Amino acid sequence: MIIKDNTYHELTHSAHYAALGSSWYGGFVNAEISEIEQTFLFDNGYLPYGRGDKAASPVIALGEGWAYYMGHYLADKTYGFNSSQSDEQDFSPYRLPDHFHWIPQGLFRDLNDARNEQKATGGPVDDNVSNFTNQQMFNAFQSSISTLQDYRVNLIQQNPTNPTTPQVTNLFFQYDY
Repeated sequence: MIIKDNTYHELTHSAHYAALGSSWYGGFVNAEISEIEQTFLFDNGYLPYGRGDKAASPVIALGEGWAYYMGHYLADKTYGFNSSQSDEQDFSPYRLPDHFHWIPQGLFRDLNDARNEQKATGGPVDDNVSNFTNQQMFNAFQSSISTLQDYRVNLIQQNPTNPTTPQVTNLFFQYDY
């Protein structure tokens, strides 16, 4: 299933390109190319995304976080729950053995699902947010947004009737955004 999961992941990037345009997507791709070049030469254990501490890291976290979420979501929807890469399905932003724990792979799922991992499993994320649809989350992406902080503000502004604004802010904070 890994190939199918990765295919959905990469197709999500193409949807970003189609929705946000070549300027946003070009910045995203250039950020990743820059990280690949720098990490290959100096720190290849962190290929391809880097350590998350560069100026280009925020747009990588935003674009890759969404692509990981959609890759898993679509693979699970098509082939059955947990058909996607289980090691990337972890909801924790504190997976320190994962060099890319700074990419919020679980954030978008936490915005959507009704499960609070902290209460259910003792996990590190206290998730009191649910029911954001994939369409609502995708609509919050704009060509002017290149950080998760700006994305969060736009998501809240576009969904003012959602009574969970403080919980959304808290959830992003728990992912260090």
